[in-house]
Amino acid sequence: MDKYTETAREEVMSEEMHEITNPEIPVAQPAVNADSLLPEKNKEEDELIIKFKKPYVFEGETYTELNLHGLEDLRGRDLTAIEKAFNKTGISSFVPETTTTYAKIVATRVTGYPAEYFEDLPVTEVEKIKNAVTGFFYKDE
Repeated sequence: MDKYTETAREEVMSEEMHEITNPEIPVAQPAVNADSLLPEKNKEEDELIIKFKKPYVFEGETYTELNLHGLEDLRGRDLTAIEKAFNKTGISSFVPETTTTYAKIVATRVTGYPAEYFEDLPVTEVEKIKNAVTGFFYKDE
């Protein structure tokens, strides 16, 4: 028992806080350089505008982007209609709003484009649409 000394809580807390704020302890700084693996995100980038890598031609018209701002105007009745359309596909999912099919149905609803528009899009563009739709539904505001 002689090895231990009694200290007040305040003394221990003070020592711990000193250790935390001690300037001698090096702290890693985030790297900001051209060698970064992740691209720097543009603050003004609109997550509901899908920019296509290459122009997409559908029924003789050329598209370079897809505007999904119609998501902001969806109502409960729209979600019911989307769920009914999804259920008619026969696809079963515990989390349907994360599926590509669900995202294409939503995109059809909010853009007014026919389902065929989304069927021939390159897979990378369909994935962008799916991520935008899923991100919109799960966004924590």
